[in-house]
Amino acid sequence: MSTRPVNFPARSPVFPGMTTTSLFRFRYAAAAIAVLSLAACGGQPETSAAPPATAPEAPASATSAAPDTSSPEGKAEADSIKFENLMADCMKAAGFTYIPHPMQYTRPATNLAGQDPALVPYDQLKTYRAKYGFGVYARDVYPNDPNVAIPGANNPNPNNAIRDALDPAQRQAYDLARDNGSQGDLSYEQAKKGVAKEPGGCVDKVNKQVGPAEPAKTSDAAAEAAAQQASQAFQTDPQVLQAAQNYGTCLRNLGYTVPNTKPGFIEHTLEQVVSGQHENAAPGGAAQALTQEIKMALDDLDCGKDYEVKAKPFVQKLLSVGQG
Repeated sequence: MSTRPVNFPARSPVFPGMTTTSLFRFRYAAAAIAVLSLAACGGQPETSAAPPATAPEAPASATSAAPDTSSPEGKAEADSIKFENLMADCMKAAGFTYIPHPMQYTRPATNLAGQDPALVPYDQLKTYRAKYGFGVYARDVYPNDPNVAIPGANNPNPNNAIRDALDPAQRQAYDLARDNGSQGDLSYEQAKKGVAKEPGGCVDKVNKQVGPAEPAKTSDAAAEAAAQQASQAFQTDPQVLQAAQNYGTCLRNLGYTVPNTKPGFIEHTLEQVVSGQHENAAPGGAAQALTQEIKMALDDLDCGKDYEVKAKPFVQKLLSVGQG
């Protein structure tokens, strides 16, 4: 199996190792993934209740044209739209206001954050990185820019304000209606550890209506063999290996630490450094950090230029056999 992370945005922003489909399973089982996404940012769990005097308008994503379901991302988005609209109906029947806020997995072609660099033309990627770097700190500096938004990340939850306006008794009634109180006011860390009980209420009801997030998988020995063969070819090709070594040498000569020059790893070295710094960064200073990130991203692009050319056919092959 390939270790090269292709098309990073298909992964969950809360749990990076979780695929789109498994993310949906977790979302429903833990009373909606948006709860965790928002709680991670210090927000309240995803809920809604009897509305305040004026309720926020539904976001366009809840009522816009259906996404193209020919791609896994489009299918996931359509599933989320269906789930959220059914939640709104269920909560309304229980006497509460709930504004659908589906997750968005598709993105504009100009959003190159996390794209495998081998699949993006050099000049196009250079222009992008000159403004956004790898697209990490740019999300802080340009919070509303669709060119850096992470597909799979939940939009700001309009139901938080509705729920927060309730008195304690109303809030409890709302929580019971939404998910039988399985999330309530749990912290992000508590929810991650599975402290909450199994969801009930509208979450459970709608989950049964929507059905499983994906069909049961069947073992395909031929497909697995093709994937392993493609991965091995990529990571053992002499020209790719030499280009990867040159890539690493170039980065080291610029003062960067490169622990691994293995194809599929070398091209993500500096991006992962920036992501780690961002996770541990204190509030503020994003603009200055973005300036440094842009320099790193452009250095990485130039050092890896030859490598990406050599890697491209192998990456395309990996995608064609379902790896990525």
